[in-house]
Amino acid sequence: MAANAAHRDASLQALLSGGGLDVAAIRAASDAICKRHAGLVLAEAAAFDCLLTQVARTPVQRLELDRHRPQLERRAATGRIRTLESGGADILYDLADPLVALVTLGRTAEANILANRYLDVTPQGATGWALLPLYLSLRAGNAELADAILAPSPPRLVAVGGLSGTGKSTLSRLIANRIGRAPGARVLRSDVFRKRLAGLPPETRLPPAHYTQRSDRETYEAIFESADDHLACGSSVILDAVFMSRSERDVAAAIAHRARVPFTGIWLEAPERDRLARVAQRSGDASDAGVDVVREQSRRSVGELASWHRIRVNRPTELIVAAARAALDRAQPR
Repeated sequence: MAANAAHRDASLQALLSGGGLDVAAIRAASDAICKRHAGLVLAEAAAFDCLLTQVARTPVQRLELDRHRPQLERRAATGRIRTLESGGADILYDLADPLVALVTLGRTAEANILANRYLDVTPQGATGWALLPLYLSLRAGNAELADAILAPSPPRLVAVGGLSGTGKSTLSRLIANRIGRAPGARVLRSDVFRKRLAGLPPETRLPPAHYTQRSDRETYEAIFESADDHLACGSSVILDAVFMSRSERDVAAAIAHRARVPFTGIWLEAPERDRLARVAQRSGDASDAGVDVVREQSRRSVGELASWHRIRVNRPTELIVAAARAALDRAQPR
């Protein structure tokens, strides 16, 4: 399936025709879509509503569309309907075009990273992420795939913690596509939220003054509130943060308990030398953690990890991912 957006953007065209998981290329493609959407003017919502009614052909699609009517009305009222080459449409409906193209090719990991990057840069709220399965289904090329995308998938909460340099974000990216309905789980990364609270893009470096106990508290409060909202909308969530303190880990579990969804805590471990090497090699990343942070964390105790699954990461990536999937399978929603 050739996505319309792919013809308009060279980076996205390259992504769809390329092979392998190229995170930098996915970010570039997503950022290009964000930039294009930012330059679009508002459009009337009535025509888009008619379009959705026309393209919802299966009973499953029509039921899902009816369920989301209130959210669609709110998005129209807040200016999410923009003028595209094909007419007025929700910007997330436009985003769903390349996403479903990737899903059709079996490249669900790329689709999840693309969608998460878009919402990290251009926040759409929990209701926006919850709309994506519907939009992907309506963009699908055949009824079988359309209904498969909307197959029930109970929400769940996964927390990926560990000291800086253990590869939390890498693992989150590699498992998120396997959790929940396409495009997968919403990954809420503390590093991204810290920058958002400061009014800055994800990769902008913050001075040390922004790394205080108060800033930490506000950042965790923000990702916890967002997780709560996403679970309430029926979406699965991965929390990507250090989770140094037991209280932070307890809150994550409590959110899942309150929402009555399964919770899986995954704790990544690596020797200090490996973590130092990893942060030294970072570039263009949302994390500002450097060698000083790694050494300082090594001197601190993380306390009892109890029910969290501890995974050593100084081994091949495929073994780390397999261990994480096994942990997820043990808490599989029924």
